Amino acid sequence: MNESKNEFLDEKILEMKNIKNKLENTNIKNGVYIKEEFVKFEEFKLFNNSMSVFLPNSFIDLPENMKKVKYPSEHRPQIIKTSLDTSVNFCFSLLPLPIKNEQTKEAIKQFKTIIKRVNPAYIFYDLKEEQIGDKTVSWFDFKSYGVDFPMYNIMYIIPIRNKVMQGVFNCLYKDIDEWKEYAMQVIKSIKEEN
Repeated sequence: MNESKNEFLDEKILEMKNIKNKLENTNIKNGVYIKEEFVKFEEFKLFNNSMSVFLPNSFIDLPENMKKVKYPSEHRPQIIKTSLDTSVNFCFSLLPLPIKNEQTKEAIKQFKTIIKRVNPAYIFYDLKEEQIGDKTVSWFDFKSYGVDFPMYNIMYIIPIRNKVMQGVFNCLYKDIDEWKEYAMQVIKSIKEEN
């Protein structure tokens, strides 16, 4: 009886410690706790140093043989950074379409309309635009249905070198509370490089 009480107390202490760690580590640039694991982020340069973004340093490029399975469309993202178990992904494509800050909201609405038309079962949430320095990022989020599990997604666009940089974040829907805030911080860390 006493042993189970001690186990219960140990679990409570561990739970309180995890909550404390999460509250104290809320900025990706310093590292954060996600699912009780400390995740460090570092700056990556993409598209021949056209842009930089902070990403988890444990993420890898999704292997070529898995790209076609996870993203069967011929229009799959150009760069896919993934967790080791491939359940969390940050994707980037630099599209040869001219765009200005004031055009991002209208452009993301068009992306949303296309996705809705092709996948009417998806559930859509917010559609917003925000300033990141001198850039405007427009985004929407939605719930999709993968082969095995529902997924949470954020799709966004931001002008990089006057072209459309389309980004996608996704994770298992059950992990939305663990990842959404940090995914938004990743998006807000994007910078156009000189």
